[in-house]
Amino acid sequence: MNEKYVTPNNSTSLAAELSTIENDTSIQSLLFFMAEKDAYESTLISALLKNSSKPIIGGIFPELIFNGERKNKGVLLMPLNFKLTTQLIDLSFTSEALFSQLETVQQQSTDPDSCLFVFMDAFSSGKEILTETLFNFFGINPTYIGGGAGSLKFNQFPCIINNNGVHKNAAVIGWAKKHINLGAAHGWNSISAPLKVTECTKNEIKSINWKPAFEVYKEIVEPHSGMQFTNNNFFEIAKSYPFGISKIDGEKVVRDPFKTTDNNIHFIDQIEEGSYVEILNGNIKSLLNGAKSAINKSIKNHTHKNHETVFCIDCISRVLYLNNHLQDELNIVSQHTKASGIFSIGEIANSDSILEIYNKTIVTAIW
Repeated sequence: MNEKYVTPNNSTSLAAELSTIENDTSIQSLLFFMAEKDAYESTLISALLKNSSKPIIGGIFPELIFNGERKNKGVLLMPLNFKLTTQLIDLSFTSEALFSQLETVQQQSTDPDSCLFVFMDAFSSGKEILTETLFNFFGINPTYIGGGAGSLKFNQFPCIINNNGVHKNAAVIGWAKKHINLGAAHGWNSISAPLKVTECTKNEIKSINWKPAFEVYKEIVEPHSGMQFTNNNFFEIAKSYPFGISKIDGEKVVRDPFKTTDNNIHFIDQIEEGSYVEILNGNIKSLLNGAKSAINKSIKNHTHKNHETVFCIDCISRVLYLNNHLQDELNIVSQHTKASGIFSIGEIANSDSILEIYNKTIVTAIW
């Protein structure tokens, strides 16, 4: 389907595009993505979307991808020629309550050759419960794909979108009886021996190998990087040195450190106490090779046609790392068909294993 990009402060054009989509009988659902910068007011979005009879899911993300190019503002509309069974989920619910909700709405969503789109508030404490519950309910059958919505200001705000408007501390899912080809990779490589997480509270590691976490991290990173941590440069160095959690039959799951307090290290996503991690590092070449690996996995056993969609979910921290080489990555995933998608805060996929929330990873899908 043909994706559409609408610039900010152009509500007339956005309304016209939504009206065209509403009247097109070949379009059955819509992915609606908005960049955080100069975003339309939520009241306007709610007023426009509530008139649609077609299922709509999406969110507000740091940036967008349209036709193989980076967009730091505006709206991306991705029409789908298949029907989504959608559901808005309150991330303050328990796993039991979430499972009960899924049973009510998704009880017919059982076809093994299917996909599940998942967009969630990246800074909600309930997102790990959601992914576990989704996997417990849907199992290994669907191809899962999605990402974390929100802002690099690291604050929570209403960022999840469906037909009823914009929602805070929420997630939205859309199941479809549709096969999609998925690939996920990152290009980060280990520079340390396995390290045991000996004390951890959700997204905060307090000790590694029974020593203060930041001291262990610093002992490994400073000699390798040739730089020294100061009171205000942690993120600048750490963006090149994420943590990796080893998984059976799959790439390491990357975790993104973003600040340190009292010798503790804080992450975007959760790391379990008792798990083993390694410090990773990469360079421009290795990350671009990761992008090549992701798109190659997507196109494996798949014949390209002109109308195909390449949907890309790329971590916003890769943007910060690649900088002027970001377009090289977008060119790689757009080599056959121009990619469109989102720069997310955490990526959701089950490319090599069970459903995971990734960081610093690129996910591509073709349908």
